[in-house]
Amino acid sequence: MSALGDALAALKSVVLMQERLDVMRTEQSRISEDVRGLNDYLLSVDKRVIRIETMIEMSGRNGGQPRIEER
Repeated sequence: MSALGDALAALKSVVLMQERLDVMRTEQSRISEDVRGLNDYLLSVDKRVIRIETMIEMSGRNGGQPRIEER
């Protein structure tokens, strides 16, 4: 009877592990989608920052014309 009890306990353990693995796969898939969304958002923010930096640099150059220094 002990061997049968051990076998049933092992099967129960395997079934529980399989259920946990399924939950983890679902969570991993959800997290992967979240990361893709964050990556897309980060790229759009990066493009905006580049535009703002360019505007600041161009405004600091007095219309984009380099100065000729007098001696």
